[in-house]
Amino acid sequence: MGDRQWFVLYVLICLEVGVFLLLVPWSLIWERNYFLETYPALRPLFLDSMFRGAVSGLGVANIYLGLNEVIGRKTRNSNSTELFPGGIPLGKRSPNARTSATDDGERQTVATREKHS
Repeated sequence: MGDRQWFVLYVLICLEVGVFLLLVPWSLIWERNYFLETYPALRPLFLDSMFRGAVSGLGVANIYLGLNEVIGRKTRNSNSTELFPGGIPLGKRSPNARTSATDDGERQTVATREKHS
């Protein structure tokens, strides 16, 4: 699976879990579930409005994460600058500079290496 498919899957899971956590605490499914019938002592906690609101808040956070990823990816794609191996942005590189390998395998421009010598 490619990077794009994993990204779409991640966003869909965030949105789906978010909508689920946002809506289910206020539905009949929440009031009539296995845990409340098996452990009646949990009923006051699970049916408390503040607890339901906290679970819904987690749902809002999941939805926010999914949407933030989509917006962030669009912003990163439009503002991306390709870097050369020495970490120099594509637009800031001198046209006469050459790259060469150093002893430790790093690449840097000849002008930068000569400056440090």
